[in-house]
Amino acid sequence: MTAFQKPVNFYGVHGVLFHLLCCLGLLPITAQAITTSAGDDVTNQQKIAALITALGDSDYATRESATQQLRTVADYAIDQLLDAANQSHDLEVALRSQWILETVSLTGPDDPPEVKVLLKNFSNRSLSQQISALSRLVRLENNIGVKPLARLIRTNRSESISYLAALVLLQEWQPNDPCWPNLTAQVPNELNASQRPAAMLIRYLTSFSRLADNPETKLDQKKNAFTEFEIAVKKFLEHLPFDKQAFGINTTRREVGDLAREIVVRCHARVAIQAEFPDRGIDVAKKLFDFITESGKKNSLATADVLFWASHSGLSSLCNSVPESLQKTFEDESLTLYAVASCEQANGNDVLAAEMAGRAFALSSDKTDQQMLAAIRLDHWGLVDWADREYQRVIASPKLSAQQIIPLSIQLAELLNDFDRCKEASAVLQQMLSGSHGTVKNIRVMDSLGYSKEALTARQKYFVSRSAQENGNRDRERRDLDEALEDYPEEIDTLIAYYHFPGLSSVDRSRIMTLIEKALRKLQQRIDQEPDAANSYNEYAWLVANTEGDLARATRYSKRSLELDFDSASFLDTLAHCYAADKNPKEAIRCQVVASRKDPGSNTIQKNLKKFLSMHK
Repeated sequence: MTAFQKPVNFYGVHGVLFHLLCCLGLLPITAQAITTSAGDDVTNQQKIAALITALGDSDYATRESATQQLRTVADYAIDQLLDAANQSHDLEVALRSQWILETVSLTGPDDPPEVKVLLKNFSNRSLSQQISALSRLVRLENNIGVKPLARLIRTNRSESISYLAALVLLQEWQPNDPCWPNLTAQVPNELNASQRPAAMLIRYLTSFSRLADNPETKLDQKKNAFTEFEIAVKKFLEHLPFDKQAFGINTTRREVGDLAREIVVRCHARVAIQAEFPDRGIDVAKKLFDFITESGKKNSLATADVLFWASHSGLSSLCNSVPESLQKTFEDESLTLYAVASCEQANGNDVLAAEMAGRAFALSSDKTDQQMLAAIRLDHWGLVDWADREYQRVIASPKLSAQQIIPLSIQLAELLNDFDRCKEASAVLQQMLSGSHGTVKNIRVMDSLGYSKEALTARQKYFVSRSAQENGNRDRERRDLDEALEDYPEEIDTLIAYYHFPGLSSVDRSRIMTLIEKALRKLQQRIDQEPDAANSYNEYAWLVANTEGDLARATRYSKRSLELDFDSASFLDTLAHCYAADKNPKEAIRCQVVASRKDPGSNTIQKNLKKFLSMHK
């Protein structure tokens, strides 16, 4: 294929000629000047249409004149230029329109530096890099990246980029989201009246959300808005521009078109529920099963994921609509059966849910890999009792090595602590440290995995102190905190708990502040030595946000941790605490809402979200 020769550069030979003809008044006047100021919009649109027609004029000077005039008003003429580029039967008009569109900057004059950095050389990046940049735009502080994201939806020459930008925004929506109105405040104006499928989808979603989130909205209004949204969904899916494009690596590689359809279907189903069309929501959500069967694989993990999501999204009746071909996995894979049980639990059928969870537990009695997978996924969805039972069985298994059991034991302890079952959490770590896996050989394994026996011992005593606090035994709590710090003076949550302990004397306060400052110095040393290790940044920020110190640095470090480990729920929780400490509940809520989406089963994240919402009120 030969490349299209771009029209002559404005500053080239023909540019000089163009200027000369302008000065002499000899250019043909095929179109009048366009103004982007408020005025007669119809007249302006007619002038733009005339200029676009002139792009194919037989006279070269007329074509050049129209090209240059359209360049100066390209932002205003974007919709008509896109139509011409994609639909004109005049090759000259189509090619010149494409070139004009390519000259439109991805960034605006008022865009902040963070936006310009993310969009620099955007068109030359790989698909994965483009998706990453778009995803990071929507995370920028104070929503400064959302306006440029909406601009890409409307103005970018590539239909694929327009769609990807819309999908990024679409994933941010959920019913009654306290952050959505602020997030999308500038989106309608930026999209204007664009008829691009991606623009229409986002415009009708924001319109529906504004009505549906308002308790004063009448049911008919809500349903009409839902109907308009469904029309936009249909158009969006009919014109998906992705042709076998894929991103990711190895087992995580996915076709973009498949992922796009899945994102849209999940949003569509939840919109139907909020519009009070529950049957329609189930009908839409059933398409998620079609995607699984279309792949030719009876993927039990994918089936389970759909059902767990449904149980958390007001669509728990979806468990009654699993295709027969996928129901067979219920008898082979415990995780799928657990997912159905979670739906039944959400439906209020506790007895049936318990019975099904019991069958799921028995189903994998001799399958350690299924037990580990079930424990981790049940943990993710906050099904703590079922997860606890699976974890306990796994860490007691003679089939697993210490390298496998030690991380799983720590994960179980943290899950139990998250749900305030602190005594049980301490017992799990105690067993790991002093039981069969606490031998000298296995302590070496801990070191090789990056775990310090001293740090884990302090963590175990911190859990004991929390248990004492829950029982109202402040003296015992204080002793346990002291013992934890004796074992490991840098145990961060212990330092935070001690800092907030009521009635500390000035001497004790000074001692704790000295320990906090030492811990921060050590964390800084680790950051200096390993500048690309996310956890050190996060720990520094967490300690300062919950005690005292250089809050500006802590916030900067927290953001850095998220650059290195994008959308980590625990790191988002830390950044939310940095904002809260800086008396910025609005940004704290924004981060915490995303954290709750990324880790839907975390009890602590949900509690913190409620705390930040109460601060804002």
